[in-house]
Amino acid sequence: MITTTDIRKASAGDVSRVATTLARAFYDDPVFRWMYRDDARRREQLPRFFSLFAEVLQRHDETYVAADGSGTALWVPPGQPPVPDEQAAHLDRRLDELSGPDAGRVAEMMTLVDQHHPHGSYSFLFFLGVEPASQGQGTGSALLAQTLERCDRDGTLAYLDATSPRSKRLYERHGFRAGDPYAPEGGPPLWPMWREPAA
Repeated sequence: MITTTDIRKASAGDVSRVATTLARAFYDDPVFRWMYRDDARRREQLPRFFSLFAEVLQRHDETYVAADGSGTALWVPPGQPPVPDEQAAHLDRRLDELSGPDAGRVAEMMTLVDQHHPHGSYSFLFFLGVEPASQGQGTGSALLAQTLERCDRDGTLAYLDATSPRSKRLYERHGFRAGDPYAPEGGPPLWPMWREPAA
């Protein structure tokens, strides 16, 4: 059972581990199955996909990992853009290059998420993933706890987009409430979810 004492901040040296963990965690996720439809290509591409975001988000110093490497959470602090404007075009080009024949669907999903991204100041959970073999053992809850406790102390909202019914249920157990889902045409739903700070 993973607890908050088993969670630490990630360093730049953890980027590869973070990417690998997220790739395994999201391999069967509905959104990523829609973007990368071929199983073999998805297995090949997801570590590269997540490595791009792990590198960019490391600048926020709000990426957390379980000590055993079984889970990770990438947060963006209140008032900060997830990706700085000067890096956005470069990130888009790299995503397009690595996605190959899947680039159209990847770009469509990224654009859709960006269009639904709310304005304002809040802690933003960009990605949270737990290795399939370690799911259901408290790792996800432990990765959430530290930041959500800080949100409660500071009176800060928290936001995320849930990409599956299972992850939606996890976040609901931690006080998040889902809004109306959105989806690409013919694709799976995503749920925007807000959490009010505890009184």
